[in-house]
Amino acid sequence: MSDSRLLGEPRERLNGGAFELGLCQPDAARHAVLRILGNEFEQTTGDTGSQETTRRTYASAIVAVSAFEHRLAELMAAGFRYAWPPPSPHEDIEALIDDEPDEPAGYLLLAESLRASADARGELIEIAAARLEADSPELSEREGKLLLAHGDRLFGALDDVQRALPGTFTYERFLGFVREACVADADAVALADVFEPALLQVDPRELGFDPRVERPAPHTYAVHALRRLLHHPAGRFLRRLRMEIREEVEPILPLLVEHGRVDRVSHLTVTSRGGRALGALFPDLLALACYARALDRWLAAPLPRLLRLTLRWEPAALASVLAALDSTRLPSLQHLALWNTPLDAKSTGLVLDHPVIAQLTSLDLWSQIAPQRGMYETLLARRGELHHLKRLVLALHGAPAELVARFADWPAVVWADRSRAGLEEADREAIAGFPLGGFIF
Repeated sequence: MSDSRLLGEPRERLNGGAFELGLCQPDAARHAVLRILGNEFEQTTGDTGSQETTRRTYASAIVAVSAFEHRLAELMAAGFRYAWPPPSPHEDIEALIDDEPDEPAGYLLLAESLRASADARGELIEIAAARLEADSPELSEREGKLLLAHGDRLFGALDDVQRALPGTFTYERFLGFVREACVADADAVALADVFEPALLQVDPRELGFDPRVERPAPHTYAVHALRRLLHHPAGRFLRRLRMEIREEVEPILPLLVEHGRVDRVSHLTVTSRGGRALGALFPDLLALACYARALDRWLAAPLPRLLRLTLRWEPAALASVLAALDSTRLPSLQHLALWNTPLDAKSTGLVLDHPVIAQLTSLDLWSQIAPQRGMYETLLARRGELHHLKRLVLALHGAPAELVARFADWPAVVWADRSRAGLEEADREAIAGFPLGGFIF
């Protein structure tokens, strides 16, 4: 491990793939800059007269991220705030893209301006737009060469965190920017097996804190990945954000509010047994996956745009779960999944009697445990009431063969095995997570 200190001297910059965050303390006229790349963490603090730069190289990128987030928390507690960059010189064009985010025209106008300032993202936009129109091996090769030459500055800080924090962050590009991203906080196994061992090998004096005393929270690494995305130029036109949260949503919410991106949260998986009204936090949520027991708390406020709701069963009263499915609070709901729900003839009837069923186009009654015969018989008996369903997912394992045969002429029925093979695309539309199996199984 190396530790170099530069006092009042020009610092040697980390390369273009580094993530840099500027801070200021208005009352004291002080400033700070935190930079991170891989396993290197650098911080500069000072005032108008002098500054001090410290760079540390750790054995692991996880350690560098932990040190970055801990130091940032210290500075924010001391009164530092983000030093926001000046307004973009392309605000008018960016507003056009915001109005029509899926149309290439605005991006191509922006590409012209970026080209004029020798910004490689301009050329990347033009290549990506051409590939949308008519892809070719030549365009693919040209894009690959451009990313090889300039990828560090275009997406390097995002690729860096993707490598550093496995299972925490992925993203999809569209016309030179990030269109969709997924972040997930760490579960107990990942913390114990992946993140904490690296920290415990470092001298607390070099780390800046003692991880045995100040244990990183499960959300620490998801927040860091999201912070990089929202501060990065490539995240300017983020359209959809998928999040998997294992504890509370509150630690991530302030970051989204600061950047005005709360409305970008489209898919949310929450495995916490606690809960609060999500409609007040994420009014534009499109897909929610959660445990059945906490449903009444998550749905305490309307979710007017929610299209897909996936419930994983755990001991709870079916009546309370059904009571939480208030159609007036879920006016747009189209897909309902009741996974692992122990349905028999009577309880299946209660589900089908619920008013929300009439507005659905998809009902998923899959279970890892073989469902009871009565569920299949009730569905067959009430088939005429379910003609509006375009898809009805049922568990094949354990289903009586003679009953399976009676479903043969019901085109909406989709049979699923214990691994839900063949339903990956549908599940991705309904669930956010790394991987989906983390919630399914």
